[in-house]
Amino acid sequence: MVVIADVVPEPLTPSEVVAATVLAVAGVVRLHGGRFGELGTYLPGRRVTGVRIDDGGTEVHVVVSDLVPVPETAARVQRAVSAIAPMPVRVHVEDIDTIV
Repeated sequence: MVVIADVVPEPLTPSEVVAATVLAVAGVVRLHGGRFGELGTYLPGRRVTGVRIDDGGTEVHVVVSDLVPVPETAARVQRAVSAIAPMPVRVHVEDIDTIV
């Protein structure tokens, strides 16, 4: 008989919840970690790329698709994150992904 121990997954951190929320927004291709990978939240044993949460609010860095108007995508990200994270929410569009 094989017994599998109950494994309880760790709850997501606020930055992981923000990252998942951002990636669910239409027009967002991915989170952006910065030129040198400096943009993100550092957690024990892992990193959340493109999301910073501190006393000054929430900062999100994204790459967006050229198939959706950039201001529209940025506004959607801002609204989605504002519902779950500390204010103010600053959205930085770091790049536009062109599909050819």
